[in-house]
Amino acid sequence: MTRRNFFDKIFSALFGGTGLAFAGSALAFLYPNKNFISGTRQFSDVNGKPILDRDIAEGQFVSGLALGSPAIVSRQNGELIAFSAVCTHLGCIVSYQPQDEILRCPCHGGEYDIDGSVIDGPPPKPLPQLNVKIEDGKIMLA
Repeated sequence: MTRRNFFDKIFSALFGGTGLAFAGSALAFLYPNKNFISGTRQFSDVNGKPILDRDIAEGQFVSGLALGSPAIVSRQNGELIAFSAVCTHLGCIVSYQPQDEILRCPCHGGEYDIDGSVIDGPPPKPLPQLNVKIEDGKIMLA
């Protein structure tokens, strides 16, 4: 093997690896993570303690989990509404910002209105709304 062939192979491997890394990032942007596990799940805090219907006051936003999938539940006009807390851009977790009354993604600055619609930033679509059922005072999400 000549010195020239050696360097050709090294540079080809280096640039090929870099190209694959960029292609992986592009695919992650075009095909983001699925947002929520299907089926009905109990809404709980990070320790697994159920969050009850009576625990959420009017206008309050509560973050929690439903079988390991992040979700946000709020009471608006007396009704509970729930959204997946997974940003539709690249899958980071959004949180409620009470001073601005929005849901914000910390990764790339995506902003959602309290109805889950996109206000600003890179998210391509709204937060998926989840169905809410109350069973024995427990919040169930689907």
